[in-house]
Order: sequence, then structure tokens, then C-alpha cells
Amino acid sequence: MSQPQSRRGRRVAERKRNPLIPFYWAIGALVVLGAAFLITFAVRGGFGGGEVPTINAQTGQTPEGFWFKGNPEAAVTVVEYADYRCPACAFFDRNMSPIITRDYVETGKIQMIFHEFPLNNNAQAIAAAEAARCAGDQGQFWEMNHLLMTNQGQWAQLNNVNNVFSGYAGQLGLDRAAFDSCMSAGTHNAAILAAVESSVVRGVTGTPSFDVNGQLVDMNGLPGAIEAALRTAGQ
Repeated sequence: MSQPQSRRGRRVAERKRNPLIPFYWAIGALVVLGAAFLITFAVRGGFGGGEVPTINAQTGQTPEGFWFKGNPEAAVTVVEYADYRCPACAFFDRNMSPIITRDYVETGKIQMIFHEFPLNNNAQAIAAAEAARCAGDQGQFWEMNHLLMTNQGQWAQLNNVNNVFSGYAGQLGLDRAAFDSCMSAGTHNAAILAAVESSVVRGVTGTPSFDVNGQLVDMNGLPGAIEAALRTAGQ
């Protein structure tokens, strides 16, 4: 039986050995899903299920290597900063992301970019981010992304997660030998660590966070920020 999805976000812990930049590690506010979220998304079709989604839009990688879905020429770009061990990130993936994908991504209104931000150098979260990119090497980043979020309760507390992730690769029909080799070689480890640093430089302090055409918002503020950015763009 799947575990109920928590709405609890994750935040950056203070780096004791780097006192020169403490403001990067300020405590992020916990995500609270208020009435605005409930009203906005109830009228858009309710909450999504746990199936591996089919994305009816362009997918690929940005020049920086981050995976996207949606029209790269869209007037609005949304960057999702997420940690695969973050319960609120899993909640977003299961419940809000399908609606945003349907209403904004697949209609060509926005481009959605996934920016990994495994907080506090957590080994499981880093491995999960690598697993998604290793699946992306075989054209199934978004499918693995969804499996990792949906099944977060199965692996988040394990000491060795690679066998579980290899099982997900098999579930998706990937070449498991190639996937396992990608994981064991740490092919994408440097890219994930660089993503952490760029998240900190951007000023992100918790997950999930979203950059909507340059404005940082939390999950509760995302729908309104998208609508405002579209109005600004004349759409």
C-alpha cells in the first residue's frame, strides 16, 4: 500500500564550516497549503494519480543540462527546485504537477525545468537525482523522476538505494546494465553537486521552490505567479 503523501517541505541546514555565507542557509518556511491553493486547483480538475505520466509536449535538456518539458520559446519559464526526499516535492509531483502540465505545459504556455537541489548533501537524495539523469540518458528522465517521487517512502530511509533504483529502471523497460553502470560510475554526480551550488547562489533555501520568470515562490504561490507572468506576457 502506498504511503500517504506529506505536505512537509524540506529546508537547508546551516553549514557550520562556511560562516561566510550563512544567509544562503537561512531557515526556509515550511510549505503550508492554504485556501488559495485548494480553490485554484480544485476548479482545475482535482488531484492527480500515481501513474507514470505521458507528457504531450517537447522534452529535452537545457544548455546547462537540466531536463525540461514544454516549449523552449514559451513566454513563461518555471524552474522547479526539488529534493527527491522532500515530502512536499512528492506531493507536488503527484497532485499539482499533472494539472500544471496539462493546463500550462502541454498548451505551450510555459516551459517547466527541473533543477535538482538535494539538501544538505543527503546521500539518498543525491543518488536519486543521479538515477533520474541516468534514466534520462535513455530518454526517460521524467518517467524516472515520477517513480522516484511517487515511491519516496520505499527508498528514502534505505542505506543502499541503488538496487531499488535499478528495479525502477527495469519497470520502465530501460537497459538495466547501462543504467547500473551509469550509477556505479557516478556519471552525473558532478552535475548534481554543481546543481546544489547553483541553487544556493540563486538564493533558494527550501524545497519545493519555483522560479517563475525570475520570481521565487513556494508551492502555494506558484499558480498565482504563473497567471501573473502570463498576463505580463500578454497571454
